[in-house]
Amino acid sequence: MIDILPFRGIRYDSAAAGGSLSDLVAPPYDVISPSEQNALYAKHPDNVVRLILGREEDKYTSAGKLFREWLASGILKAEDEPSLYVYHQTFDDPATGEKAPDRIGLICLLKLEEYSAGKVLPHEKTLTGPKTDRLELLRATEAQFESIYGLYSDPDCSVQSFLREYDDREVVIEEVGNAIGSTHKIERISDPDAQAVLREMLADKQIFIADGHHRYETALNYRRETRAAAASLSEGTPIPADYILITLTAFEDEGLLVLPTHRLVRNVSPEKITGLADALSARFTLTVSSAENIEAAIAQQGASGKVAFGIVLPPGTVHLAVLNASAADLPSLVPGSGSEAVKSLPVTLLGTLILDQALGIDAAAVAAGGHVSYTRDIAEAVSSVQDGSAQAAFLLGRPTVAEIKDVSLAGDVMPQKSTFFFPKLLSGLVLRDLRTDISAEAGQLDAK
Repeated sequence: MIDILPFRGIRYDSAAAGGSLSDLVAPPYDVISPSEQNALYAKHPDNVVRLILGREEDKYTSAGKLFREWLASGILKAEDEPSLYVYHQTFDDPATGEKAPDRIGLICLLKLEEYSAGKVLPHEKTLTGPKTDRLELLRATEAQFESIYGLYSDPDCSVQSFLREYDDREVVIEEVGNAIGSTHKIERISDPDAQAVLREMLADKQIFIADGHHRYETALNYRRETRAAAASLSEGTPIPADYILITLTAFEDEGLLVLPTHRLVRNVSPEKITGLADALSARFTLTVSSAENIEAAIAQQGASGKVAFGIVLPPGTVHLAVLNASAADLPSLVPGSGSEAVKSLPVTLLGTLILDQALGIDAAAVAAGGHVSYTRDIAEAVSSVQDGSAQAAFLLGRPTVAEIKDVSLAGDVMPQKSTFFFPKLLSGLVLRDLRTDISAEAGQLDAK
């Protein structure tokens, strides 16, 4: 069983900060570019970027000091009572420009579980550097400034229906508009009875991490440190470090959108690029397409059970490449260990059949950098080949939530840069202080 809890969320007081909430929030730390970081610093002196991605010489200590100062001054305020939060996001599909179904999430605390327990499952690999960075921040601040993102199965939509239909919700953030591709609204559920219902409804779910693998594994490490430092602490005694701030959305939510990340190739011998179409002809059928039509063409092939990519070659010609293999044969095309779920992924087949076997860029070379970079914009991928900043570009179709789930259930992980959940969660809406007594949050529900 998993365990969720309400908590005393910490939110900005815009009046005390002297600005609108839109001036105080930011994208997630790991998608903020240096120029965006500078812009957020200039936007408002109390912008959350100073906590999640500081540029001071000792950014971790500075973040911890600022957080406590903002709490003391009232710029940040904690709720009077433990709460759960309903998070609404309204947005347009970035590919079509058409309005997408609204997405709904539940902001809560989730009890940390080792992956081996099978209650919380990853789908992507992690790197040491980001985990070291986030651990230093967690140690220095004793706070979780950003929610990770998790998914769960809700076949009868019972949890989603409860969140949408429960009418005793207090709107605490009416709207933050046009931020990172969506508008954002937060409602608060403070009734312990409703909280207990949601806790029970989610108890038998598995949680699949969508975004925040590095922060989840960092939280596991921090919990181990915290418990080791308190040798007299009973294993069953709950402590703040046992839980992580998370937003949960159902796999069945119609607003759940996953975008691909395309590959740009550099520093490959020119002969391999000019000979690539011929090299692929034994396994792929290539036809000329266009930047405007390639995403739909890839999706159409996927709907018919085929694996397809877009390939952009000099001087900027876009090709549709359809793999001549049945779904049953896909795992046999990828050597080595790994689950059938991972070996059947288009991103895995691209890495094996094209990047590695055709261009000589194996997994180690990809990880080392220098050969492959990434973009989520097809137009940028095409223009990079046209202007010569990339030798070729490889365009992927949208991953499906079923693929993500299958990989996680197989105990495997996807290659890096396989998924991009859109829109991202906005940082600065609801924060968490780990100095808050967790037993108060747990106690009000356990007493029910």
